[in-house]
Amino acid sequence: MKKIMMTAILMGGLSFLPVQSQAADFEVQNTFEDTMYGGMLGALVGAGAMLVSGSPSKHWSYISTGAGIGIIAGAIYGVASGTRAFAKLEDGQLQLGVPMPEVALSSDGQVVSMNTPLFESRF
Repeated sequence: MKKIMMTAILMGGLSFLPVQSQAADFEVQNTFEDTMYGGMLGALVGAGAMLVSGSPSKHWSYISTGAGIGIIAGAIYGVASGTRAFAKLEDGQLQLGVPMPEVALSSDGQVVSMNTPLFESRF
């Protein structure tokens, strides 16, 4: 029981630390932060699942499994919510990203067109 309490106190303390990333570009920084927060949230969910299991001392792997799933989900979310174009010009800076295909559907559900934007800018 002492190990569980120490783990809970440590995880609670770490969740209040400011997270600061040293990324070169805004999209990479957002993806990195989403990945970090996903990992922390996954570890907390894994710790919660471990604590409500019948024998918590035998299920320490729940924390690492939850963190791993959270890291993957956070990275996917970070990439998917990033820029939609390959290159984006904003405030005089060129940002590169992963282009996201856009699909236009007709009213009957048939695919009309698929578009992948390569450049995005505000005029």
